[in-house]
Amino acid sequence: MSNVQRDIMFSGFLSSLFVKRSTLNVKRRITPGCAYRKAPLNYLFMTSAMMAFILLVPSVGLAWFGLELDSSLTGTSDPYETAGGGEGGIWELSGRAMVSESFDSVDAEAHWLVTTLGSLGDRSLPVLAGPNPFRSLDLEDTHHTGDNTAIFSEFDRLWIALNGKDVHLTLGRQAVSWGEAYYYNIGDLFGAFPITETNRLYKTGIDAVSIDIDLGPFSTLSAASVPSDEGEDSLAGRVLFPLGPGSLTLTAGSVLQAALFGAGCTVDVRGTKVYSTGLFTDPDGEKEFLEFVLGAERQTGAYTRIAGELYFNGWGADDGNDYPDLLFSERYQSGRALALGRWNMAFEISRQMSALLTVTPAFFANLSDGSVLLRLDGGYSASDLTTVSGGLFAGFGDRPDGAVPESEFGQMPATIFVEVVHSL
Repeated sequence: MSNVQRDIMFSGFLSSLFVKRSTLNVKRRITPGCAYRKAPLNYLFMTSAMMAFILLVPSVGLAWFGLELDSSLTGTSDPYETAGGGEGGIWELSGRAMVSESFDSVDAEAHWLVTTLGSLGDRSLPVLAGPNPFRSLDLEDTHHTGDNTAIFSEFDRLWIALNGKDVHLTLGRQAVSWGEAYYYNIGDLFGAFPITETNRLYKTGIDAVSIDIDLGPFSTLSAASVPSDEGEDSLAGRVLFPLGPGSLTLTAGSVLQAALFGAGCTVDVRGTKVYSTGLFTDPDGEKEFLEFVLGAERQTGAYTRIAGELYFNGWGADDGNDYPDLLFSERYQSGRALALGRWNMAFEISRQMSALLTVTPAFFANLSDGSVLLRLDGGYSASDLTTVSGGLFAGFGDRPDGAVPESEFGQMPATIFVEVVHSL
């Protein structure tokens, strides 16, 4: 699933199933004294080809170049018309060109992503959410928008890294991934995956300067600075070190004008991975809140894995009547809210049915309002280069009263999705 598809917000009310960080700013770019001009697709292709050539030339033996084609179809039955229409679907075709280069102590990598979206039946074309607050470089564009189709492109990776003996400095558009949890990963300060994301191969890139310092065996100090076009820049640091049979992390920083302090730990208990994360957030001009995640993961056999998480969301609400205020908050609109309810949980079972097929049923529950989201998905390795995945989502709970949600998952439309990824 491309960054564009995972970052769309359908017209009307939706909760965290479909709302993720937007990576594209579709507002017209105006330069003082210049008229608006949209970069043509062939120009961006030539630019990408030149960049690939520059990266490949210094050391062909140490370079890598790849292409990935991703097609998907999402069908939805939405009788309440809470997500842009009734019966219909959304289709996507995207291509990702990737190139990397290693030369002595310098590494570089670039990913160029082009995506075409379209709607079928009574579905409305997805509407992009606001711009990603962790992107400041103008590396994305909208090439076409119509009633039923849209074409976007972006550089999802564009970074250079300087590697010393114990220090690694990375500059540019990159993926910064922190935290111990999987579904409710509150420790990932610069945009965690939404709980319903099934394809986590590529995390959305952000514009940052990051540094990793090896402090010793299994100990690392990490820091990242993210510039901002509006407001203060974001800066956070994280230290990880071993503690007994596990590890401990301490986190602190200022992200989007909110002070953050957190801690997490991971420990092995007789073959079961147990982890927890706590995060205190003090937003500028708003009420502070606490989040906490407790999770466990265990391999119960050669082919079966089970995992579960319990999430306390101090920012969330105990009563569905408070959901509208949360939905229109800056935190939710920017995709940084993982849930609306105060208490939440997730549970999944992953079973390898054969050497080529894996099935992963899961459910997510908002314990505050009693709503549940069921998910059944699977992945099939059609060849060494092609993977086919698909599944369905179904929400259960109190249905919405007009535009006012009665529960987080009760208004979720029944959704079927199919995705094919082919690497060249």
